[in-house]
Amino acid sequence: MSYFHYTNIESLFHIVQTRKVWFSSLAFMNDEMEGFELHQVLAEVLGLKYEEEQCKSALKLIDATIDTHLRYQMSFSASTLKDDISQWRAYTTLGLGVCIEFEDGFIDANARKINCVYDFDSKRRAVIKDRNLKADDESLNNLLSTPNGREKYVKSIISALIGFKNQSFKPEEEVRWVLSIDGANDSSIKYRPHRLGLTTYTEVPIDLSHIKTVTIGPQMPSQNLKTIDDFLMIHDCPGVVSKSKVTLR
Repeated sequence: MSYFHYTNIESLFHIVQTRKVWFSSLAFMNDEMEGFELHQVLAEVLGLKYEEEQCKSALKLIDATIDTHLRYQMSFSASTLKDDISQWRAYTTLGLGVCIEFEDGFIDANARKINCVYDFDSKRRAVIKDRNLKADDESLNNLLSTPNGREKYVKSIISALIGFKNQSFKPEEEVRWVLSIDGANDSSIKYRPHRLGLTTYTEVPIDLSHIKTVTIGPQMPSQNLKTIDDFLMIHDCPGVVSKSKVTLR
């Protein structure tokens, strides 16, 4: 199976030169509806009315859990779509970038691979499968009364949320690799400016032999074909370089 990561030239340079990719905090998602949709799914599964105080109380607990723990879930994303016009538009500046094709096995086996879920029914089924998330008031209170129970509930919420995306993002066919880090004191954490503020990331080693192709964006000058090919060669990366067939207007 192949996966396609659309990015800028700076990222390609960093990935090949360092043999690492950046896993960024899931607290800075590009879909601001993800947390809200988890609320709606849980409310329905628990048989609660979204506007009622009982429901609001339960969802406050979920929000607190997300706020505390989601930022320590680090993710690297790709698509199953090759040379796709919507991806060029979303993840490069006017097609000035590259699409890196990775084959399975390119990343650390400790990272969980997650196919994103978009439609409401699929999200509902995902929640119903988890006995912790569909707990009623009494069993939920019992679950949260012990450190071990709280840890289980936190893991359930985070495991659900990291795969949820709004229906409008379905054409992206996103796949995520997710790593959990220990917290703010984890030595692997680094910081960088982000369009939404200051975000965290961690660098994860990859196997360059699993880079199959590098497609240069539709607006990239063609002389990059040879330059990038040379750059890959001197770093023992077998990726084949080609030009996008997409036309951006």
